[in-house]
Amino acid sequence: MTLPPDAIPLAEALRGQYDVLREVGRGGMGIVFLARDLKLERLVAIKTLPVTLASDPVIRARFLREARTAAALSHPNIVPIHRADDVDGTVFFVMGFVDGPSVAQMIRDGGPLTPRTTLSILYDVADALGYAHQSGVVHRDVKAENILLEAATSRAMVTDFGIARVAEAAPLTATGTVLGTVHYMSPEQVAGDLVDARSDVYSLGVVAFYALAGRFPFDSPTASAVLVAHVTKRAPSLLEAAPTVPRPLANLVDRCLAKDPASRLQSCQELVLELRRVEAALPEADEAAPRPVSAGTVSSDEAAAIWRRAAELQDMTGPL
Repeated sequence: MTLPPDAIPLAEALRGQYDVLREVGRGGMGIVFLARDLKLERLVAIKTLPVTLASDPVIRARFLREARTAAALSHPNIVPIHRADDVDGTVFFVMGFVDGPSVAQMIRDGGPLTPRTTLSILYDVADALGYAHQSGVVHRDVKAENILLEAATSRAMVTDFGIARVAEAAPLTATGTVLGTVHYMSPEQVAGDLVDARSDVYSLGVVAFYALAGRFPFDSPTASAVLVAHVTKRAPSLLEAAPTVPRPLANLVDRCLAKDPASRLQSCQELVLELRRVEAALPEADEAAPRPVSAGTVSSDEAAAIWRRAAELQDMTGPL
């Protein structure tokens, strides 16, 4: 199997521990590879800093610190981090592999989600964020791309805790982070003020609006115009964008998008309670939530090939 050039340093640094298989995604703050943990015989995802960022000692230290902080979080709806390390200048963390699409991919592929599907996702994510907030960790980069839907269970899982704090130390031209997250940023984030759990509530409200309407509350050809809108313009009512959404759910999303943090739901725990009330009020005739399908990251044939390859390597190398 031929690896892309970006994967070679990682594969060399982790030889004998992880078998790096292929790239599955990339963004301004990292490249994600599918790999096999040779000792525990399981698939994992490995996120590594681009060389241009890993060469900066401040960014490298912050990346590892934030990854280790996130690794302390243990919740069924948070993608676990198994290891964060710097091996011969290759900076990375190893996390659980989720076989399924992101919420962003689901919307791009199939359009707006049903109310029940959206409620299920919001409940899982709010529960995970509430747990993280109680542990002193604010996500700061809640977005549809960072919410994965496990195909086998329909469970929503949150990833990339702490990456936004790493991006704060990186040149914007190097990371492209602002261009990638402007649609979800809270007004206080845009203003550079201190953020707390209510900022994540706002960003999750944007996720909900996007999931139900198929568009963002604020959009523009330029990032600066979107950022200004978050601070200066009232978010449109969800019912204006998606008139068929049940009113209790639309009203709840609107509350999450209040400009003033004091006017929003004050915690994700409060949001979980409100989501339960909204779900109980939905009519029985509302469509059932579809089960997400695999993102195609690993087909059954490919998975079988991976395990066959592992067995061949084991025969050649002997016990680990």
